[in-house]
Amino acid sequence: MKVTSLYIMGIDLGGTNIVSLLINKKGEIITRDKRKALAEEGKEKTISQIVESAKAVIEKGRNKGISFQSILGIGIGSPGPLNTKEGIIYFAPNLPGWKNVPLKNILEKKLNIPVFLENDANAAALGEWWIGAGRDVNNLVLFTLGTGIGGGIIINGEVLHGFRDTAAEIGHMIIHEEGLLCNCGTKGCLEAYASATGVVRRTISALKKGAKSILTEMVNNHLKEITCKMVYQAAKKGDKLCKWITEETGRYLGIGIANMVNILNPEMIILAGGMIEAKDLLFNPVIKYAQKYALKASIEKVKIVPAHLGDNAGAIGAAATVLKRKGNL
Repeated sequence: MKVTSLYIMGIDLGGTNIVSLLINKKGEIITRDKRKALAEEGKEKTISQIVESAKAVIEKGRNKGISFQSILGIGIGSPGPLNTKEGIIYFAPNLPGWKNVPLKNILEKKLNIPVFLENDANAAALGEWWIGAGRDVNNLVLFTLGTGIGGGIIINGEVLHGFRDTAAEIGHMIIHEEGLLCNCGTKGCLEAYASATGVVRRTISALKKGAKSILTEMVNNHLKEITCKMVYQAAKKGDKLCKWITEETGRYLGIGIANMVNILNPEMIILAGGMIEAKDLLFNPVIKYAQKYALKASIEKVKIVPAHLGDNAGAIGAAATVLKRKGNL
């Protein structure tokens, strides 16, 4: 069965913001709402923000002549780990107090509409597959590069969830045994080296060991104020340390990508998140090292590209989740 005249909603639940969209069957955004998650005020406050955001989108749609009855369902892209079938969020590190929250049931009672839960990185991958960078691709891997490194995998047009909905934890593949300590408690994870947090930590460590950089002037010797964006800005100005850090970050990501390419043989690798603002400064070494470390037969013709949907990707993918679960996509 294909969707004929229905609409879907997608909500991207983050620790900082909640983005809600009302979308038509073509993936066109009809209405949008963005508001603070207020996560620090507790679980109940964040849930009320989700409900208010959803109602705001519905009301904006009603003002455009879209009836509530024409909305097929709501997809929620959320940090996890979580259970997509039962709609339970087991734990969300950036949402204080969120443990074993039956979000699907809670929202269905408050909004009187079917709700479908998906991991946020999976949702972003699905959004890019549906109407973004991976629109004409059926096998892709998405890396979300931010505070951490997340991932979403699409195989033959379907999200790879794994046995317990924990597939695509790309950031926690080990690239350096007994290496840097990751926030997950393990040493040597890709996230510890190539996330924005990893970039900053490696840079500060080098500075404390005596490396010279214009960064120290940029932050007036307050090293804790260094950001990943600053590292890239300094690299663009020719700063030797920051150029080396950026090259190494590309190498680590290239190793991670090569591993995924060798295992899954996707048609495309999509890089998303704030770090891609570095553009060629990051992409050039990423591509170089991915090609160096992957099997030639596997990496040949694989495209490594930036995401297209920006901060709407998660909500768009969450909406696509509704269509997927309903058999309409």
